[in-house]
Amino acid sequence: MIGSGFISEFSTGTLKVVQTFVTRCLAAFTGRPHLYDGPSELKEHCLELIAKHCSDRPAAVRSVDLGSIWSLLSKILSGTANHETATSFATFHCIISIADSLVRLRRDVVMHTLPHLAFVLHRLLLITKRARPQLGAKQSKLVAGTLPSWVSPSQPLGVAEIRAFSRLLTALTVKTVPPTYTTQQHTAVAAETQKAESLAKPFAKHVGHVLLAYIDCMNDPLCVLTPEMRRELEPGLFSLCEMLGEYNRDALMVSSLDSGGKTIMKSLWREYEKQRYVGKG
Repeated sequence: MIGSGFISEFSTGTLKVVQTFVTRCLAAFTGRPHLYDGPSELKEHCLELIAKHCSDRPAAVRSVDLGSIWSLLSKILSGTANHETATSFATFHCIISIADSLVRLRRDVVMHTLPHLAFVLHRLLLITKRARPQLGAKQSKLVAGTLPSWVSPSQPLGVAEIRAFSRLLTALTVKTVPPTYTTQQHTAVAAETQKAESLAKPFAKHVGHVLLAYIDCMNDPLCVLTPEMRRELEPGLFSLCEMLGEYNRDALMVSSLDSGGKTIMKSLWREYEKQRYVGKG
């Protein structure tokens, strides 16, 4: 793709040109339904360009573009009544790549958009559930309506996707130093005065929204997360529990969960505590 090459191979003195180009591309992607709600191949090209920009030149990502990126991802993840015949697994992995690069490499700008990140994570988890076998037509239609157009109800997301999502959740606790550009040269460098930190502490108050997606998946009588998928998801869920803490856990259970949700949350917390204290004592 021409845009991808333009972004990844810009030379000294062209940083502002590339940043302006990316901003205009994002405005085009988010403002035109035929791009974000069109054929999967078109969405994949748009997402690949953004993913390459975020992973290859993270220091060139501007805070002004974060709103457009989250808005685009939210639109692409939204449920619809119409679906393609084959699931675009590439679309899912592109979204994961974008979010992962931003979380790991641009913590400094993501800090200001954490509610949007939480919403994207919530939606990513929700669309991994699959319909239970032998549902009636009306029930199947209800489940399908929660899925984006690029996920075919007959070809659900699988273990590879849930594994990638779990890795993204664990990345929230990884300490990094965001790259910056010097004024003399467009070379990514870590500012010596910056301290390596993670998003764990600031994201703690948004963790409940992501965990609610897991509880909804487990509590949905029409859907299922297979045992293998739940095992792959555990490292990410345990990272969320670590960020949440007992106080926020109790607040979540009181304010947002019914009896079924509380049972699921207690079960998850027991498993978290079990692995947390393996080898201790």
